[in-house]
Amino acid sequence: MARYTANGLRNGKKKKSTTSQSRRETRNIITRHQSRLLEAIAGRIFPATDTPGAIESGATEYIEQALRGPYRLLRPAYRRGLRDLDSYTQTRWGQSFLDLSDDQKDSVLTAIESGRADGFRDGEEFFELVRTHVLEGVFGEPSYGGNQDMKGWRLIGFPGQQFGYPDPYINKVVDLSPVACDGSPKRD
Repeated sequence: MARYTANGLRNGKKKKSTTSQSRRETRNIITRHQSRLLEAIAGRIFPATDTPGAIESGATEYIEQALRGPYRLLRPAYRRGLRDLDSYTQTRWGQSFLDLSDDQKDSVLTAIESGRADGFRDGEEFFELVRTHVLEGVFGEPSYGGNQDMKGWRLIGFPGQQFGYPDPYINKVVDLSPVACDGSPKRD
């Protein structure tokens, strides 16, 4: 099975791309429909409950921003995976992933994650790739496009990029407001 790494290598080998392929990738990172699919997946991987989920935290914005820059070599994997997802749900359910109920979406994602989705190439790896990036988008440094308003950090009580901690916080819960690396405090 193919393995994708964070830098876009498949089985440790960099995929060659043609000039026309590079031009297409520059024009469109992913289509509008694929962006909606990605948001729907993120919403099931890290759903909103009484706390913000992946969508509210800006995880998909993070992923799309990363695909424009440091994760650009993963664009083909995202495009193929999102295309395979749509094809699989059309075959299995007769409709787009976007139109499925939450229970059906969970069933599809479970099948992909476990490698039981017929016709879905490298489904396990694709699911793990998206899952990893969703979590990065929820809990990562806000300057990378996700963790909007530091919602992820507030969710887990992480104080962010503090400029130091007073002695009273050693071995105690830190009750400081989160601060991003640019020094901006949490927004209420």
